[in-house]
Amino acid sequence: MSEQINSPSGLSSDEAKEFHSFFMQGFLGFTAVAVVAHILVWMWKPWLV
Repeated sequence: MSEQINSPSGLSSDEAKEFHSFFMQGFLGFTAVAVVAHILVWMWKPWLV
């Protein structure tokens, strides 16, 4: 039998840690792309000059 999980998400502790690591990698990747995009747009057409 599998272990009973008593968490709101239904994930075990190891599954939650794995999900968190993938989520953080995706978040940091998205943030990096957004920062680069903002820098490029600022170089093209500055705002708040």
